[in-house]
Amino acid sequence: MLYFQFFFAKLFLLVACTLFVLAPALASQWHAQIENDATFAQDGNYTNALALGWESAPITDLTLRQQKLPLWFHWQHAFLISQRNSQNSYGIKLNQRMWTPNEIKITSPQPYDRPYAGLLQLESHTSSYKSNYAQKNWFAIGVTGPASGAKQVQKYIHDWRDASKPKGWSYQIEQQLTVQLAYEVDTLLYRQASIANTDWEISGYSHIELGNFRSQADLGLMLRWGSNLANTFGRLSSHYAQLGNITSQVDSSAIIAYTKVQRGYRFNDLSIEGDLPYQSYVKVQHQQAKVALGFIWSLSSFAIDWSFNGYTKDYTSDAKTWHGYGSLSLIWSM
Repeated sequence: MLYFQFFFAKLFLLVACTLFVLAPALASQWHAQIENDATFAQDGNYTNALALGWESAPITDLTLRQQKLPLWFHWQHAFLISQRNSQNSYGIKLNQRMWTPNEIKITSPQPYDRPYAGLLQLESHTSSYKSNYAQKNWFAIGVTGPASGAKQVQKYIHDWRDASKPKGWSYQIEQQLTVQLAYEVDTLLYRQASIANTDWEISGYSHIELGNFRSQADLGLMLRWGSNLANTFGRLSSHYAQLGNITSQVDSSAIIAYTKVQRGYRFNDLSIEGDLPYQSYVKVQHQQAKVALGFIWSLSSFAIDWSFNGYTKDYTSDAKTWHGYGSLSLIWSM
């Protein structure tokens, strides 16, 4: 177990350092994201997430598209439907997510509440954007269990906030390698001019992910209002911590407000069904729903994405029907 923790710590540190070294040479966008349930005065279920992501500048020249794509992304981009006059991008992301029971002060196993679980992932994606249609796909490898580092991160955050100390990480989901594939398509349904050089639009999207960590299919609707909607179509996503290259597409100052609703079906969830050092009686809640309300403020090469999110329970015996968390992303271009 110590070997796996040491190996993944070195791997993710190496990738992060490589990204920072390469950044000045790449005309691109970075974003750092944090999600936490403290926004809704909660401390349990999906409780915290951190991500560092990068996406390339848009590639529009069709004859040079394959030459500009790094070799690793060629096979991934091949799974996107070819579109004329589209903007194509590729990117990479490091992320960590964690889940805990509703009560984190208990020191013994909680067989009727969701277990402690952490996930650390390295993810690549390719994307294709137009003003009325967008596609994205993702490939991720990761690890659950102690090697995810979730225990240490939550302890640090709670010490910093002087919050309740989580006391059950000794009984977390055990170590396992994960592989995930995902695909999303966004389609414009209606766009109309509004006041003061702004527009509003309604779009539909579908998202599906397959893997041993989680498999799920979702359908949703998104309403956006603001400026530069056509240029930024598809940059928002229902996929965790995905932010397309917004800063290269907006005016020197822009505001976009958005809301979305989605329904889905979850087939499996390793954060609930993974191996544990005790007998758990918790079952996955297959029917899922989610809502979000947020805004993006962009100023030159910097932007902020702030949203409030609600989601239905992840397991059948949860006494609470809905949970919530806040999400904040700091976005900058190089």
